[in-house]
Amino acid sequence: MKPFIYTLLSITAGILLAFAYQSCVKPGGPRLCNNVECLNGSYCLKGQCMCPAGYEGTNCATPAVDKFIGAWRVRQVVTGSDSFKVKGKDTTYTIQINRTTTPTTFFIDNFLGDPQFNSIVGIIDSTYKYSFRLDTARDLNMWYKNINIRFGSGGEFVSSPKSIWASVILRYINYNHNWQVDTLRMDMTPAP
Repeated sequence: MKPFIYTLLSITAGILLAFAYQSCVKPGGPRLCNNVECLNGSYCLKGQCMCPAGYEGTNCATPAVDKFIGAWRVRQVVTGSDSFKVKGKDTTYTIQINRTTTPTTFFIDNFLGDPQFNSIVGIIDSTYKYSFRLDTARDLNMWYKNINIRFGSGGEFVSSPKSIWASVILRYINYNHNWQVDTLRMDMTPAP
């Protein structure tokens, strides 16, 4: 009976040691991840860093928002409207995209070419880090002028050539004191 108990204890100890060893090994395997440094809460899997939302790059060191930051020249065209008078109208102006405290959001200043419309929040998609949506909240000046950003407004960063496009749906009170909805196409290129 004693040899059976010793054998059973030896097998149990061997299994426990195997589990303890595996818990110390990086998820990607011992050799593939040994020299891989992953940052910002990322982890190594099969020799590559798996980045959390808001970070990208080989070792997850780059905030996803970085590609949006800077001055952008906007060409805005009204592609849909309740009023036939504004459909097709185009405007050109410059916006400034600035950092927030998170790697997944940014502020847009001079929105719609109005120097009073600032800190409009863009939220980067957590899965596809090139897409973003605009927060439907608005700054105080837009609220005062009864301009609402509608759900579904957003866009995408294009890396080559470097540009951003966006589709924005606005609801506002027009000059006739009626509510009006416009859909805007915004094409942005880096400002000189």
